Amino acid sequence: MKVSNRVIEQYKECCPVSFLKCDSITDVEYKIKRAVALGRKYAEHEDRKYIQYYHLQFTVQNGKVIGLTKDYDKYIEVSESVKYAYDRLEGKLLV
Repeated sequence: MKVSNRVIEQYKECCPVSFLKCDSITDVEYKIKRAVALGRKYAEHEDRKYIQYYHLQFTVQNGKVIGLTKDYDKYIEVSESVKYAYDRLEGKLLV
């Protein structure tokens, strides 16, 4: 899965603390990909999927994350154990 530069900038605006914890853009991309993988699809329209992860809403089209917004009215929780299991599976541990 690919992540557009626009989404990285949107992540920086929506999640400044998480963004600052990352050592590189690769770490930011990893967090975005993890969020999309562990989030829940709440809608699909034509060739776009909309994924909810906590308050973040990702738009995915043709295997590429193309949009990110934050919506405080919707919330999907993902347990720490699920995130940890995903990190272990991918061979990556983040702070």
